[in-house]
Amino acid sequence: MVGSLGFPKGLIAVEALVGKSRRRADIVCYALMPHLSPLLVVECKALAFSADAEAQAFGYNRTFGAPFICLATGEELTTLWYSSGRVCRVSDLPSFKELYDAAKTILS
Repeated sequence: MVGSLGFPKGLIAVEALVGKSRRRADIVCYALMPHLSPLLVVECKALAFSADAEAQAFGYNRTFGAPFICLATGEELTTLWYSSGRVCRVSDLPSFKELYDAAKTILS
């Protein structure tokens, strides 16, 4: 993420607390939009994706409010977001700049 996709290392939180609960999101990436705001919540799984993993990631994101969610395993990666009331997905992780630019459009 930091090298080839340009995510600023200082804006990545690992094992980020979900609100006041004891639950933790695996990775939360932030951006200045114009204030420090969650950009991407990443849920990492050892095995294949499941509906439960997707529901867990969206549940965490109800607290964070990031425009993008990513599900990752050792072999698979999917980035998700809402558009026009439905879940959209791509089978990769866009660069920080691509997500940042898209978030500015989504959030405006």
